[in-house]
Amino acid sequence: MPMKRPAYSFLVCPDPQLIKSRIEDMLAQSGVSGWEKRVFWGDDEVPLPDAFWTDLTIKGLFSQPKALVVRRANSFKVDQWDKLGNAITGASSDVWPIFCLESEWKTKKAPVPAHLAKREIYKRADKNGWVWQSPGLDRNGMRDFVRSWASQNQIRFDSGVENLLAQALPEDAVAVRLELDKLELAVMDDRTVRREHLDLVAPTGEMQFFELMDALGKPGAEAHVWKRVLEDHLKRAQDRMLFNLIGYLASQARQMWMLTHGEEQAVKAHPFVKKKLTAKGNMLGEAGIKRLIDLAMDAEFSVKTGLRRQEEVLDILIASLVDLFRSRSGGR
Repeated sequence: MPMKRPAYSFLVCPDPQLIKSRIEDMLAQSGVSGWEKRVFWGDDEVPLPDAFWTDLTIKGLFSQPKALVVRRANSFKVDQWDKLGNAITGASSDVWPIFCLESEWKTKKAPVPAHLAKREIYKRADKNGWVWQSPGLDRNGMRDFVRSWASQNQIRFDSGVENLLAQALPEDAVAVRLELDKLELAVMDDRTVRREHLDLVAPTGEMQFFELMDALGKPGAEAHVWKRVLEDHLKRAQDRMLFNLIGYLASQARQMWMLTHGEEQAVKAHPFVKKKLTAKGNMLGEAGIKRLIDLAMDAEFSVKTGLRRQEEVLDILIASLVDLFRSRSGGR
């Protein structure tokens, strides 16, 4: 019975976890079971050893299907692609060569090496739909990734938690899988992710906006906020959350302003996010939203001009935000 799969495949993606997941899906949907995966590395001193060429061209005695996965194939030179192009047409019917191009996407165009894009081995794959492309896991694709994980593991979410989890996870599929593995263990009994489970997710370099806003507005939550700030002081300068937080505050303040001034259609966000932002914007009022923008701008000015050190700027910003939200929410 013929295999339901391409003669060979190209996976263009910088994220190794997404590549791994894609290969697993491809093999599972191929119509053939019992795949043996053999991995080779395009940036090795000998990227394609004799074992690769033997697997590629010589049919095994027992005809076990083999997936020949070539990682970091974007490192190949012209002569290596030419050799592969000549050999691929004579590949054994029970092997599936999979070439992974793992360069970072610097634009929206897939980073396929120019010398490869001109060659028949890639042109044929592109024409036949044997090329899969993904720039990696970003914030837009996080909810789909989380939803797929939950579906595969029969896991449910409390109301609103799926969105909060998608916002809290890092934009790296390997790190995301580690965080989701922790959650899967935590919800083993009833298979439901609740709001309190989000505390298990490691910080991703900045405090999530809604988590911060909620904490700032709640009496008694100061310890949570300042604990996060003190942890940030121990990090290297380039890893600290200050500039991420400044940009995030300014962006969210702008969206709150639009949502509370009849410009909802101009805000590109999930309905759940719009609802939360609208509630916060109404609570702050016009003066409060303006103050939020002023605080972000003052913090950026102070650190960029050298007026204060990053640690001081962050401390002043957080203290000012606590005062702002406490005054607007009716607290002391």
